[in-house]
Amino acid sequence: MTFLWIMLAAIVMYFAYGLLAPHPNRRVFAGELPEDRVENGYLIPHEVFDPDEQSLFQRASASVEAHTRALKKHASRDDETYHEPHWGHTSAMLRGTLRIDKIKNLPEPFRVGLFERERAYAVVARAGTQKDPDLGFIASRLAIKLDFPTPLPNVYAPAGEANELDLLFAAGNPGNDGTDHAFFARDGHQVAMAFGLKPPSLSTLKTLANWRNIATLLNARRRATELTAPLRKAPANQDGWAGMPYYSFGPYALGEGAMRFALLPVKPHKVAEHDRAKMDFAAFSKKNMDDWLASGEDAEFILAVQLATPDCIPEPGPQDPPKAVMAAEYCDLAWDETASPYVEVGALTLSTDTAINTAEIWGNIQYNAWNTFPSMRPLGQLFRMRKHVHSAHSNARISHLYGGNPGELVGKCPFSG
Repeated sequence: MTFLWIMLAAIVMYFAYGLLAPHPNRRVFAGELPEDRVENGYLIPHEVFDPDEQSLFQRASASVEAHTRALKKHASRDDETYHEPHWGHTSAMLRGTLRIDKIKNLPEPFRVGLFERERAYAVVARAGTQKDPDLGFIASRLAIKLDFPTPLPNVYAPAGEANELDLLFAAGNPGNDGTDHAFFARDGHQVAMAFGLKPPSLSTLKTLANWRNIATLLNARRRATELTAPLRKAPANQDGWAGMPYYSFGPYALGEGAMRFALLPVKPHKVAEHDRAKMDFAAFSKKNMDDWLASGEDAEFILAVQLATPDCIPEPGPQDPPKAVMAAEYCDLAWDETASPYVEVGALTLSTDTAINTAEIWGNIQYNAWNTFPSMRPLGQLFRMRKHVHSAHSNARISHLYGGNPGELVGKCPFSG
């Protein structure tokens, strides 16, 4: 009986501590925030920089790097079917063309950066799949690197610039206002908390000591699995990689405004029904890619942009900042696609006859959402974190899993045969 009373007291103390103690992983927008600015019907985003962001980013980057270096050395070099936890597996490296040919669909102030003029760009695309063992979701991804005629900021270049521009996408569900057109986590605090659980450390115990942290983590896992559930069930799971829509997931600047962008498939690409939760996903994805390559049929997508307007951003709740801050800082925010529809600005074509052997060195090509124009930079704390985390993760992957040298392929991308 004494043991039961001790257990009951411990449970009460645990819940009381979580209720009364500060919630270190909940972001609070302190101080006075500006009112929303709107110009010509479009919302001007407002970023908020927390004083502890850099230490937050460093902790998350160190955790991700340590987790990667704990994996088997040279695993990807020795086994081209290797599926790295959290990052996934590359199904193919593809060549193609991105045509920016409909900038007239954008209002004049937003014809900047990539959309300043109409022209065609050679691209290399990395098609891959991710099966996350902790969050329990599976997603297809596309990373596009453009051959750009002038130097742009580059995270991996020793000089800080390269003639490359990167666009990163993850697959979502088709249709207007799909719930997974946004990210499953809101800000850097939530992601850093999740990263801090592995490898186990003192920070792991500190995180688990507060039940509100556990509730946040479970909510993120629930959201991730719910958002990707339709992709695991027939008939939705019959859409192969070339028949899926892809989304940028987070907000980006576009001049003085904010945008999200998407790749929308022009034609279907069907594969056999399957249970994604039980399969050897890397092998299955590779087979689907090989079947598409053998078909000789190009993959075609529309490049579309959604602009932030006051009407497409939800009304702030009691503890939310103004809409301009939400648009920039809430990475999990659903923008109403009826109030602000995606508009076509270009087209992407990826060819079956120009695929690159992923077993060769080109699997080491590095991408980052910040390899772009300042006028098209990612917005918000989560993207500011991803700049550092993706760089640390990519460098660790290249050196530890591939046995390569980080940054060695900057400016050497095989845009042509």
